[in-house]
Amino acid sequence: MSAQTGTPSFVPSPPSSRMVDMARVSVRRVRNDPNPVWIRELKQAARLQRTPIVLMTITALVGLLMCAIGGIMSVTTTPATTGVTLFHTFFSVAFFVVLLVGPALAANSVASEREGRTWEAVILTGLAPKTIARGKFLSAFTAISMYIVMLAPAGALPFLFGGVTALEVVVAFAFLFLFALLSVAFGLAISSAMASGRTAIVLTLLLAFPITLIAFFGLGMGLSVAAHQAWPAVISGAPVWLPTAYERAPLSIEYVTFLVLIPVASIALPAWFFYEITLANLTSPSDDRSTGLKVWFTVMTPILTIAAAIPAAAAPSTSPYVGFVIALSVMFAFLVFALFIFQGDAIGPSRRVLTHWQAQKAGWIVRFFGPGLMRTMTLVIVLGTGAIALIGIAGMAVAAWSPLVIGTRSLEGERVIAFAEYAATYFLFLAGFAAWVRTRSSTPGIARVMLLVAIFLSAAGPWIIAAIAGVISDSSDNALVVAAPSPFYVLVLLDALDHPSRGMAIVAGAVSSFAWGLIGLGLLAAATARARGIIHKHHAMLAEADSLLAKEDAEREEAQNGTAVAADHAHEPAPEAPAT
Repeated sequence: MSAQTGTPSFVPSPPSSRMVDMARVSVRRVRNDPNPVWIRELKQAARLQRTPIVLMTITALVGLLMCAIGGIMSVTTTPATTGVTLFHTFFSVAFFVVLLVGPALAANSVASEREGRTWEAVILTGLAPKTIARGKFLSAFTAISMYIVMLAPAGALPFLFGGVTALEVVVAFAFLFLFALLSVAFGLAISSAMASGRTAIVLTLLLAFPITLIAFFGLGMGLSVAAHQAWPAVISGAPVWLPTAYERAPLSIEYVTFLVLIPVASIALPAWFFYEITLANLTSPSDDRSTGLKVWFTVMTPILTIAAAIPAAAAPSTSPYVGFVIALSVMFAFLVFALFIFQGDAIGPSRRVLTHWQAQKAGWIVRFFGPGLMRTMTLVIVLGTGAIALIGIAGMAVAAWSPLVIGTRSLEGERVIAFAEYAATYFLFLAGFAAWVRTRSSTPGIARVMLLVAIFLSAAGPWIIAAIAGVISDSSDNALVVAAPSPFYVLVLLDALDHPSRGMAIVAGAVSSFAWGLIGLGLLAAATARARGIIHKHHAMLAEADSLLAKEDAEREEAQNGTAVAADHAHEPAPEAPAT
């Protein structure tokens, strides 16, 4: 197969709607036309002598650890208890190996090419960024999969002792491969943005280590307590509880939601995001680097809205506003993260993108999801405020119809609406400021730093002023109106709603929220005007350059024509003299 043209070296089977035939054609395509970058990386890894030594060392250490624990516990405990302990020990160790080694392996892929001055050679092959990204991903995923396969014999020891079933062991190994997929995608996304392999590895490990600890203790031990309350057969406090839940939990709506849909979305959506980030970093700045991330955001926002609202609505509580405040906080944090991501978007589409759209006769949907800062911010604002409004409406409905809320339904609904309204207006301000500062910055990095400074000053500045004024020590809510512009003042506002005399706290919170919204709209208008001016100026410069080039071509052509005419005259025979 030609990697540049994409022409297959075999004749595919006729198209069929049957899944078996489609799978067969896909397997044939992978077998006959593998990814060239993947094959190159595998050949390079096969020549390294340290690879089998590292695999053998890790396998021997884990095997000795399992044998030592099994030998000690078998003297004092039953085989079933020993098997359960070995099960959690092995897969906890394997979890750390996968989530620390996987990103490190992927972080050295693209960055090492740039550091070794071989990235230009990869680009000159004509391979598309998607092909390069998939090849790099497959090579790193293959390497970490070798670690998992080498550890498999030690992972089968708990099954021999008892206490765990074969299905639990198989499911645990399947999740190791899924975690490996996510960790490799994370490391590759960081590597694609770095110019040095050592810097990429250090940054990846600095980020991966705390994330791994949070996932192990929070999603592992922490969620096992909630899983034990839902399914008593799951051990409370056990780090590896998900395979046990698949085996021992009864089939129900909760089973499908919390054990199938949420885990799949938790793996697929972040992996998709890392893939789009990698493609954007590998794509030329003059190409379309925005569509993939915008599509991901469009899909992710409603899914996260549902995932945040359903647990808040389903949790039995006499104060449902607490759950919805947490849901709104999660959604707000995600939207602010999206602002930082989309500040890297171009002010407007390049000439190459415009030519590509014109050739494909792209519609307004394709153009809307293409490069363009203000279109991007419009998408983020519409989806973001819509998500916040939906969660707020759901909170009001739950507060109004919950049988556990007695006598305070109106207050619960007011708290949810107050928090949602302040979150929406403050987010509108941040979006406007992000767009405005991006149109006035030369690079996205400067704009992101300015946005971070604006968040810090707007959130902490009013409280610093309140502390200097000495009103924080005052227990009255009216004394804290100095800090009303801070988004954290909404917590004071929620407490003030419960007081008989609400005083100035409610008024100050409403005025501050309204002011944030107006400032955001003003900044959006200024950013729109600035972006239009930049695009108009850019197009004028291109038109001027085109006219100059056309003038030069015309002068050159005229000069060539004049030279040709002069040469023709020079070759004409001289006229004969008249006869005398």
